Amino acid sequence: MKQVLIEKNDEYAILTLNRPEKMNAVSKQMTKELYEAILSLKEEDLKFLVVTGAGDHAFCAGGDLNEHHGEMVAEEAYDILHSMKEVLYELATFPVPTFALLNGQARGGGCEIATACDFRYGLESASYGFVQGNLGITPGWGGGTLLYRRIKSDYAAHWLMDAEMYSADQVYRIGWLHKKITVNWSVEELFPSFLNKTSEQMRVFKQQYLKHLDGDRLSQQMDQEVQQCSLLWESDEHKEAVRKFAAKRKR
Repeated sequence: MKQVLIEKNDEYAILTLNRPEKMNAVSKQMTKELYEAILSLKEEDLKFLVVTGAGDHAFCAGGDLNEHHGEMVAEEAYDILHSMKEVLYELATFPVPTFALLNGQARGGGCEIATACDFRYGLESASYGFVQGNLGITPGWGGGTLLYRRIKSDYAAHWLMDAEMYSADQVYRIGWLHKKITVNWSVEELFPSFLNKTSEQMRVFKQQYLKHLDGDRLSQQMDQEVQQCSLLWESDEHKEAVRKFAAKRKR
C-alpha cells in the first residue's frame, strides 16, 4: 500500500500521509515516498502544494517507534533522521507556497513536517506539540531550526522546552497556525485567494520568502540539529522514555 498519496490537477497538488491506522506515523517507506513525491512535483506547473493526513484523528504522530526505536546508536539514528531532514528541506524550499492542512493532531515529528510548510491550517478541535523534549531528545528532522524561522524566537524556545501539546487557540495566538478550520473543508473554499493567482506569481512570492528565510544556511543548520539529536538518541534518558511510552501504548 502506498503510504503517500498524490492528487494533482492543473493548479495544485495534495500529498496525503496514508497510514491512518498508525496515526500517519512516519516509516522508512513513507520517508522515501515523500521525498520522491516532492522532487517530482517540483517540476510541475503548480500554484501551491498541500500536505495533509489520512483519516480524521491525526495529521502525523511523528516517527514510527517500530523503526525510530530507542535502542539505536547515534550513527543509526543519524541515518534515519537525516533522511527526513532532506524531506523537510525540500518541502521548505519548494518553489511555490506549501500548506500543512492539519486534519487532526500533530505530535513530535508531525509538527516538524507541518513547520516545514510555509503555512498551517489546522482543526480548531485538535492539539499540536513539539513533545520531543519529554523523550530525552530534541527535534531531529530540522523542524526545530525551522520553527525559529516561523514564529518569534522566544515563543519557539518556550514551546520546544515546554514540550507540551497546545490547543489550536494557543498555536494560533503565537503565530504557528495561520487559520483554524472545521472538519468539512475543500481546497476551493480554503484557498480562493491563492487559486486566483498565476503559478508565475506564486513562484516569485516564494523566492522572495526564501531569501528572507536565509535558505543558503538553512540546510547546514538543519544538519546540525540532526547531529545533536542523534547524539542524544543513545542516552539512557531517551531509551527509558521510549520504553515507558511503548509500554503505555500496549496497555
